[in-house]
Amino acid sequence: MSTRGKTFQRLQTKFRTARFRMVERHILDILRHKDEVEILDAGGRSDYWRMLSDDLRPKVRIICMNFQDELDRYKSGAADLRIEEVEGDACAMPQYADGSFDLVHSNSVIEHVGSLRNMARFAAETRRVGNAYHIQTPNFWFPIEPHYAFPLVHWLPDQVRLWLFTHFDVGYARKCSFPEALGRVDHTRMIGASMLRQLYPDGRLEKERMGFMAKSLTVVRDFDPSRRN
Repeated sequence: MSTRGKTFQRLQTKFRTARFRMVERHILDILRHKDEVEILDAGGRSDYWRMLSDDLRPKVRIICMNFQDELDRYKSGAADLRIEEVEGDACAMPQYADGSFDLVHSNSVIEHVGSLRNMARFAAETRRVGNAYHIQTPNFWFPIEPHYAFPLVHWLPDQVRLWLFTHFDVGYARKCSFPEALGRVDHTRMIGASMLRQLYPDGRLEKERMGFMAKSLTVVRDFDPSRRN
């Protein structure tokens, strides 16, 4: 990996850690109302939760829902984390009743669910099954595409992105076949603040800034004891 790529990865780690501290503050807020917090990590990975503070681990139960290949690839490696890994699709969760979880969280997931229709389904389901939610996604209007660490590529039309992926290395992404490029384009559809507000109309929008620009976006709905089932 190039020096520039390593620098970008270090920055990504720094921002991810800062965002996770925000998640912990949300958990602490819920703990003012109850002794234990039930969390659904929608489309997440159990290794992500290794950042959870030691003092919070006995007070948090996590269901990490994802497709099986993702669950197999990323493991927590922390025996004291109370995580149950569940195969499922966060765009459709009929197995869970309304308000089943104190908090639904996702970190950089909604941009990977495919179509705009799937994004709407993901948003509706995460709003439905969670009393509170904490949903983060990279900002479409930030000029560096975070998945490939390459400028402006996410602003290009799909046909142009397909051509680039099949003819060149694009940041972290190696040149690939046309079927693989189709998957890349479908799998990384970033959105901006306006659309995120439409998808989560009852949430509070927070912006993670790099300089004067919003690097990523988070919508938050606070825990409300009166919403309990």
